Amino acid sequence: MLAGASLSWAVSLDDLVQKSPFLPGDQAGAVVAPTENALVEFRGMIATKDGVLFGLYDRTKQTGAWVRKDDKSADFLVRSYDQSNDMVSVDYQGQKFNLTLSSSKIGAAAPSAPMPVQAGPGQSPVPVAAARVDDQRRLESIAAEVRRRRALRQGAASGVAPQPAQAGATGR
Repeated sequence: MLAGASLSWAVSLDDLVQKSPFLPGDQAGAVVAPTENALVEFRGMIATKDGVLFGLYDRTKQTGAWVRKDDKSADFLVRSYDQSNDMVSVDYQGQKFNLTLSSSKIGAAAPSAPMPVQAGPGQSPVPVAAARVDDQRRLESIAAEVRRRRALRQGAASGVAPQPAQAGATGR
């Protein structure tokens, strides 16, 4: 008798997994398809202290907005969000759209050659390699000055008299 009761309980749990009482009646197994060629894009979402904001963009007007779910004061009205599919249902200008999160489109460009340095009237052009050497010297000079000032600060904090900087320390 006890074995039969536990078997029927297992069957009802399997049935419960298949047909959840928390889902609307006809939508228990239905998958909502995204709207093709929609004039609205779902570009992202942000979780803030005031709630989740959805980034929506109108392709025809080229305007976008961050809106909360069920915010009737916004142009875009987000009805629902499906986190497992990254999909929102949106009402916009009397139309309903099911939008999936847009993916970034990043293209690779071929590397370009360095631009030649233009010389003014009466000046000789500076080669790109020489400009890089000058930049490297300038960066080394800045790094040496930062080290010198840091040593002065640390010496002042510990009560030790500062050491005079060496003449060649700044690179000039």
